Amino acid sequence: MKKIFFLLLLGSAGSALGQGQTGRGIMEISMDIYQRANSPDALKRLNPQLVKAPEAHIERIPVPGTLITADGKRYRVAGLSYNVALQLLEATDSTGSHVWPPGSLQGFELGRGNDARHFQTYKIRDGGVKPDFVELLTLTKSSPIVLAVQHHYVHEEAVLDPVLKTVKVPERTVIGQRVMAGSGNLPNEPLREVQLKQRDVLKLFGGFAPQMSAFAAKENLSYTDLTQVLRMVEYYNQKVAK
Repeated sequence: MKKIFFLLLLGSAGSALGQGQTGRGIMEISMDIYQRANSPDALKRLNPQLVKAPEAHIERIPVPGTLITADGKRYRVAGLSYNVALQLLEATDSTGSHVWPPGSLQGFELGRGNDARHFQTYKIRDGGVKPDFVELLTLTKSSPIVLAVQHHYVHEEAVLDPVLKTVKVPERTVIGQRVMAGSGNLPNEPLREVQLKQRDVLKLFGGFAPQMSAFAAKENLSYTDLTQVLRMVEYYNQKVAK
C-alpha cells in the first residue's frame, strides 16, 4: 500500500469524523477495503495474466482521471485503468500503483471534461447482492431513475476437434455489458438488470408507463437501442417525474 493514498483516505476519514457516526462508518469501511486489497498477500494472489492483459481493461492504457472517495471528495490522478476481469480500479502516479475495489470509493471518472466516463459503486442484484462499479448513463446519480452499464469479463477457451485436434471455435475474450436500472431516490436499493425490450423498459416508469409509451411512439424510439432507451429515461427524469 502506498503512503500517499493511505494519507488521502486518512484525511477524508478525519473530515468525516466531525460529521457523526454515519460518516465515520463509511470512511472506516472504505479504508479497510482499500488496505486489504493493497496488502502484499492480496496483491500476490492476483492473476498476473489478468493484471497485464490489455483486453481485461476498459481503457487499454491508463488515462488521466478522478477518484471520488466515500465522503464525496475528488482527487485527480495521472493514470487510471479499470480492470473488469479483476473488478479493480488501478491508479498510477509518481508514488507507484494502487488498486481500489468496489466499496473503497464512491466512484471514479476515466478521462476529464466532457469526455469523462463516470463510474459509481452500487449494490447489484444478481442472484445475491454485492457492490460493483457501474458506468452511469443518466445525468446524475440522484435521478429518479438511474440507468447504468455493468461491465463484465468473458473468456471462452478454444474448442478443439476431438479427432483432428484443430481449432473449431477460436478462443474468445470480450468485455460484455449488462444494462442496469434502479431508483436514484433510494440509493441503498440494488440495481437490477433490464432487458432491452418494450415490456421491461416500460416497467421502469411504473404508473407513467402509458405516458412514456406514447412519448416513445411519437418520437419513434426503439426499446432495443440503449441510446434511445436512455433518451426515454432522461425525458422521464426531467419532464415527467418532477
